[in-house]
Amino acid sequence: MPFRRASLGVDIGSNSIKVVELAYRSQGPVILNAGITGPLADNTAETASNALRELVSQKRFRTKRAVATVRATAEGSATARRIFIEHATADMKKSELKERVEWEAITRDYIPFPAEEAIIDCYVLGEATPENVPGLWVFFVAVRKELVKERVDILKSADLIPVAIEIDLSAILGLLNYMDMFSEDEDTVVIDLGAAKTAIGIIYRGQFNFYREIAVAGNHIASQIERRLKIKRQDAEKYKYTEDLFERVADGTAEIWRAASPIEPVIEERQGLYPQIRECFRFYEGDVDNARLSKVLFLGGTSLLNNLDNFLAQRLAIPVERVHFLDHIPLADNGNASEIEGKESVFATAVGLALKPFRMK
Repeated sequence: MPFRRASLGVDIGSNSIKVVELAYRSQGPVILNAGITGPLADNTAETASNALRELVSQKRFRTKRAVATVRATAEGSATARRIFIEHATADMKKSELKERVEWEAITRDYIPFPAEEAIIDCYVLGEATPENVPGLWVFFVAVRKELVKERVDILKSADLIPVAIEIDLSAILGLLNYMDMFSEDEDTVVIDLGAAKTAIGIIYRGQFNFYREIAVAGNHIASQIERRLKIKRQDAEKYKYTEDLFERVADGTAEIWRAASPIEPVIEERQGLYPQIRECFRFYEGDVDNARLSKVLFLGGTSLLNNLDNFLAQRLAIPVERVHFLDHIPLADNGNASEIEGKESVFATAVGLALKPFRMK
């Protein structure tokens, strides 16, 4: 079956860069090629450019058309949140709504940098009348123009053609919507456990209704193992994925999951991963009328830790499932994308990015 136009998804993370190449057959997209860099020495644009150039040279992707990501709440350079716009209506023109959203964001100091330096976008969540005031709930995102330019320059440095720059949560949402992963009248939690941050999004009727980042993720777990076991960092990273960091223990007549001793503080203590996720759930349920958290969709490299899904499912009292997209978007039979197998959670954002031209049709 011949391939139609192809595209690249370039997920520039804090620890590595993931690239996925999709091509389109008449029955839908297929993954032609994929690759991941080694650990990045730092978060500079120069390091990312060098790593991406090397990966592109090694993998020999057939297309140069690329969509790259920026993190939705990149420190000091981006923000994303749900806000209420009084007396706005669903039939309002998009340009007028964006003006109202920008005014509200500036007035309430929601943008952590000068508004004239921002690219702002938004979408309507729904009409409401909190405290008897009619209006719209809107989810808005503001990204510093400089950050977008940096991503464009990184792509160009690898001789790629920038087609679009998309925020990470939009790429993830695009993938999950394509997979039809959401219930119509329930709230679905998406937890993206990366190296430096854990992102928590809650989706209602196919749109983000809540987004927050937690400053506890894979690097913090590896650092805890390194200190507790007095081993080298590379050994701690290996230990993180090969050992059972969560265990079942007796609790009266039942058994519960708990974090094992090397990582217990970073998972269980007040500012640990689990209490902060639980606090996000409580905040959402208190802030959103008729909230119904139905399940957690799990992705990101750190989601691959043994039994972390079982630990969170029991402690949060909600089903947790890792994102598996290969049933919806298969691998080509050329063997160039075989490293995705068993690591779908790692490549999910890159796949969502590569899907963007397909989603725009």
